Amino acid sequence: MARARLTADERRTQLLEVAGRLFSELGFHGVSMEHLADAAGVSKPVLYQHFTSKRDLYVALVREAVAEMEAQVRKALDGTRDNRTRVQGAIAAYVDFVEDRRFGLVFGSQRLAEDEEVTAVIAEADVRVAAVVGGLIAEDAGLDQPAALLLASALRGIATLGARWWVDHPELDKADAVALLSRLAWKGLGGFAPDSASPAPMAPA
Repeated sequence: MARARLTADERRTQLLEVAGRLFSELGFHGVSMEHLADAAGVSKPVLYQHFTSKRDLYVALVREAVAEMEAQVRKALDGTRDNRTRVQGAIAAYVDFVEDRRFGLVFGSQRLAEDEEVTAVIAEADVRVAAVVGGLIAEDAGLDQPAALLLASALRGIATLGARWWVDHPELDKADAVALLSRLAWKGLGGFAPDSASPAPMAPA
């Protein structure tokens, strides 16, 4: 029996999945459009119907990966009003992302670092996440926007750099890694309060 023909959206999803695997294994320069087409079981004309070039496919993959990471962080922040849980959830989202094979395309050695559009996609997502986190920090710690954004960026640094270290040192249990990074971030944020004479809203319980 003949296999059902994929819709355009299904085919695009399949091509992105195949590209994510190949780019993560071989890097951008180690993959050709012919290689991608063969791995996906399609002709090159079909591949070009969806993506005009290898770079176009790569950028689409990075956009998808960054959007998913951003969505997971936002979900962690919006899912509770408890700030300690928010911090832990956001850090867990970053740690989860490093396990995704597309991680290297965004932060790792496979990233097409010299490409301005790729860099812009990642930077824009960072700005959006920092704005959300900064808003929460400003509200709870009584800080102005520039100060809150500084702390939000520092918090992102703890999450991303810590997660990147962990993926190269799997001897440390994932749950322990998340707990340690969360504790570090929480202890730091707990030191800020709108009135030093009163208990800090973000102080650890």
